[in-house]
Amino acid sequence: MPSKVKFEIISGLYCEFLNHLVENEFYISSAESTKFGIKATCLASDYKDIARLAKKFQCRTKIVAKKGIYFKIRKILKRKGLLMGAAMVFLYLFLFSRVIWCIDVISPDEKITVDVYSMLYANGIYAGSVFSQEKNNGTVQQIFMEVDNIGYLTMNFSKGVLTCKIDPAINKLPYLESSTSGNIVATESGIIEDLRVYKGFSQVQIGQSVYKGDILVSATYLDRNGTLQQVMPRAYIKAICEKEYTAQIDFEKDIWLRTGEVQQQTVIKLLDKKFYVQKADTEKWNRYDTEKSFEYMSFMGFRLPATIEKTKFYNKEMIHIARDESAAYSAGLKVIEAMIKSDRALIDIQSKDISQNADEKSLTINCKIQGYYDITR
Repeated sequence: MPSKVKFEIISGLYCEFLNHLVENEFYISSAESTKFGIKATCLASDYKDIARLAKKFQCRTKIVAKKGIYFKIRKILKRKGLLMGAAMVFLYLFLFSRVIWCIDVISPDEKITVDVYSMLYANGIYAGSVFSQEKNNGTVQQIFMEVDNIGYLTMNFSKGVLTCKIDPAINKLPYLESSTSGNIVATESGIIEDLRVYKGFSQVQIGQSVYKGDILVSATYLDRNGTLQQVMPRAYIKAICEKEYTAQIDFEKDIWLRTGEVQQQTVIKLLDKKFYVQKADTEKWNRYDTEKSFEYMSFMGFRLPATIEKTKFYNKEMIHIARDESAAYSAGLKVIEAMIKSDRALIDIQSKDISQNADEKSLTINCKIQGYYDITR
């Protein structure tokens, strides 16, 4: 309801003045005659113009009464500092109780810390996002399942700070790493050279030939009283084996390579909304790689509840690569060497035989190694 002013017109040509106001479409109501003039009601926003026009008709105006919400709260509005302070208190209470200002990950390993930060961000938990207990619980379960070497994890939110505390997983002692909950079977075929059974019942002997998949150590055995016992077997069994490593290298192939053209996109994330500062134009690119990074937003050293996401787009084009047999052979040897180096079961190489077979499209390299392997791995 608009605010209104009841005023009185005193002396002068007040009748002509009232007619002039009506003709100029001023809101006038409740007009009544007085001893020295007329009383009427107008809109509060029109009163200044009415008082100015009154001088043209030798009239004087006087406010008799004021009606409306504005006049009732005007005293409060004069205290703008108090009103603003009260509003800021409620705003800060909301921000500190619902919005994440800072994420603090406490972990024993830098790699775990980076993985946890990345997973939190991928699940929409970052500085400036609105805290959700449901989202928090789901993220905790996902971190447990996908991040290695985590023994226990807690995430608590209080006063704008999300604290993620991680306890490391308790690894097996070195001499217990090879223990298993079932039978130990041979991973390769060969002749046993060294046999050390620390727990369980041995099914083989030194000098015996075994085939891949044979049971080497049983998890169950009968004790001297005829009672069936079950343990977690642990053993070290070295055998002389022959193992083949194979790599196939194409002479010609098409691959996507980066051209060196880069576009960057910058986004500010606040209250689960995105504000684009810089956009990338990748409409003309057929394929591209993306690299994302994020950091806290700060102003003059003060950390704000917002996150800056920077995304780099790298343009890629199809490139045709052609190699002769010599180049393919060199590439294949590097692949074979990497495979042998990554084989944890290999103990020592006694002999190595490399052969190659080429056709129209590719070169296949076979490497037969005769050596000692730990066939429990």
